[in-house]
Amino acid sequence: MLFLILRKDRPGRLDVRLENYAKHLAYLGPHKSKLVVGGPTLGAGTGTNDQDMTGSFLIIEAADWDEVKNFVANDPFEQAGLFATTIIERWKHGRHNDSH
Repeated sequence: MLFLILRKDRPGRLDVRLENYAKHLAYLGPHKSKLVVGGPTLGAGTGTNDQDMTGSFLIIEAADWDEVKNFVANDPFEQAGLFATTIIERWKHGRHNDSH
């Protein structure tokens, strides 16, 4: 089953994101085969640097809700209290443009 995980950072917590970024990436490593796509969300500006990160987006394959909730709970970003909002939804890949 595919799940979408969308998380928004707490305002003013960029320092927490940057302090835990290496731990977060290390945490994702063993789950690489289950990650479909993911990365940081960026603010309304045009920048793509670390200071422009505002949250996280992942599509992950998991057997059930318990597995994905456990994945989220054990993420170092989550444990550091980075996120103000976390949304988890089942996700279906739409085929709107097969040229991509």
